[in-house]
Amino acid sequence: MSASPEGATLRGGDEELRKRLLWITAIRIAAVTVLVGTTATLVFKGNEPLGGTPAVSLSVLAAATNLLQIVVAILLRRGRALRFLAALQVVGDVAFAAALVYLTGGSDSLFTFLFLIAIVTGGILLSRPGAWGAAALSFAADVAVVVGLQRGFIPPIDKALQPSRLAWDALAQTLFTHGSAFALTAMLAAYAAAQISTAGRRAAVAESSLQRLHALHDAIVRSISSGIATADDRGRITYLNRAGEEILGQSAAALLGMEMTRVFPTLTGAVEGEGGKAARLESVWTTSTGDMRQLGFTVTPLVDDGGRRIGSTAVFQDLSPYRELQRRAARSERLAAVGQLAAGLAHELRNPLASMSGSVELLAAQLEDPAAQRLFGIVLRESDRLNRLVTDFLGFAGTAPTNLGAVELASVAGEVLTLVGADPAAAGFARTAELEPASALADEGQVRQVVWNLVRNAVEASSSDGEIRVTTGTRKGQAFVRVEDRGAGIHPELLERIFDPFFTTKDRGTGLGLATVHRIVDGLGGHLEVDSVVGEGTRFTVVLPAFPQQVG
Repeated sequence: MSASPEGATLRGGDEELRKRLLWITAIRIAAVTVLVGTTATLVFKGNEPLGGTPAVSLSVLAAATNLLQIVVAILLRRGRALRFLAALQVVGDVAFAAALVYLTGGSDSLFTFLFLIAIVTGGILLSRPGAWGAAALSFAADVAVVVGLQRGFIPPIDKALQPSRLAWDALAQTLFTHGSAFALTAMLAAYAAAQISTAGRRAAVAESSLQRLHALHDAIVRSISSGIATADDRGRITYLNRAGEEILGQSAAALLGMEMTRVFPTLTGAVEGEGGKAARLESVWTTSTGDMRQLGFTVTPLVDDGGRRIGSTAVFQDLSPYRELQRRAARSERLAAVGQLAAGLAHELRNPLASMSGSVELLAAQLEDPAAQRLFGIVLRESDRLNRLVTDFLGFAGTAPTNLGAVELASVAGEVLTLVGADPAAAGFARTAELEPASALADEGQVRQVVWNLVRNAVEASSSDGEIRVTTGTRKGQAFVRVEDRGAGIHPELLERIFDPFFTTKDRGTGLGLATVHRIVDGLGGHLEVDSVVGEGTRFTVVLPAFPQQVG
């Protein structure tokens, strides 16, 4: 028996014994008070004063018994020596029964049945040993009281309560009857206690197994990376696991009671349309922060044992990263195909263009006609434009070796801003720089080309008095450079195409600037992020692997 302080958690069996003792103690206090009070009233004679010896003795017995119960109750709060307290209770019950039988006439007493209650109590508290021990103790006490009063070994409490004298054979028969009743009660109490104990153990094992299963179920549902939501037969959400909260960007408390179709709009009629089977669907969810997420989910009907539908379960995942990978892969394939075409086409065009340009310059030098000079100027300008286009082709399709090393993005961005400041086309622009140290593992020449193209693109997309902001820094073990403008912005339907070769919204653009940026960044193991709001501007963020010394 382990001793535990008040309020400490007891082992299962001790806690059960403690509960039984508390209940029996409370019942005993009430029963003893009522029983002794009633008995005292019955034993009074009409001509006997209220304070007669029997009444006083019964009052003392009631007080002593209740005092014992109070002491036991106090000890029970400490949770110590519970089996000793249980045995003390059984002995007290037998002593109380013996005392009451003695005070009410021994063999003539109506309260011999109290020994049976003590035996049952022994079985309840201490199982089979308690039942048989209480039976043996009860028989011994009954023999002592009955025989003692019958043969004068014990004087009666009052002459009026002297029992009728029995012959030895009648006395033996009485004691045999009592002993048989005690033994039969002990047998039944022991059997009942054994059955109760077995049932209790089975219930405890079943409860423990159920608790472990429930804990395992909760752990699985909490740990799984997919979101899980359940709905009742009215389609209202009743449960959402932790992963579901993270995917949807809202707490379970905020979504409980909400209709499932508000989270998964394409869910309406899906299960019925699949004939009650699981349906794989997709929908778009907007988080509380405004992020759009592509959700893929499977909805399955919940049915009871009778096959009646009682609700539905949705298992869902955030497909946004996978869709982004698919878009990047498709874009890379398009860029690779166009790059091969551009390389061949550019080499075939450059030599004829050079010859044409040289010939036109010679002709222009030989003729002095103003009209002819104007025409020759147009031809030369267009030839230069075509030459720049060819140069862009070659830059886009270039396969120059990459010289990886530590590139300080703040330094590169600062140099590009200085060069742009000397450009008359950007003379009216406000340039803001927030250049924090950020060392990337990249090719310095390629990074300079990326930043230059993005800054030039921002200048061309803005009005003459626009603003350009360039930021560098690190995040999550990566280095980044960000270029922002306050231009017209890009319509959402065009965002998917801005990195496609030859796609441009400018009057004189080649559509290769951003395509080249994307190809370079992708080749360096980085990625591009674009945020644009029509009428407010656009933000390009180039994220590159940080130089190893700066990781962490």
